[in-house]
Amino acid sequence: MKAFATGFIIVLVAVLLIGLQQYRVVALRGEMSVETKAKTDALAANLESQATITTLRAEAKRNADYTADLTKRIKASEDKAKKAKKDFDDLKRNSKPVRDWAAQPLPDGLRGKAASGNKDNGHKAGSP
Repeated sequence: MKAFATGFIIVLVAVLLIGLQQYRVVALRGEMSVETKAKTDALAANLESQATITTLRAEAKRNADYTADLTKRIKASEDKAKKAKKDFDDLKRNSKPVRDWAAQPLPDGLRGKAASGNKDNGHKAGSP
């Protein structure tokens, strides 16, 4: 009977150890499943981030190209404006009709003098 009780205790301990190991295996499989899902989610997020980075880099390049083109256009416009101003200044100096027009005396009203026919100058009688 003693041998039977000892055998029974050994079998019981073995069953408990096997059950405990089986529980650990099930728990590890669950953890592994969670880790696998987390890895898959991380890889998907990484792919999405890479796509976003690629899109942002392309957009930054388009913006840089646009800025460079805009800078060229601004410079061309400034150069054109400088040339137009220089041409206008040359025209003012070298054009006889423009010189003749500029040499005319200004009308009295534009020089700050009263017109010769109007001595009143807009003042009321009795005021200086």
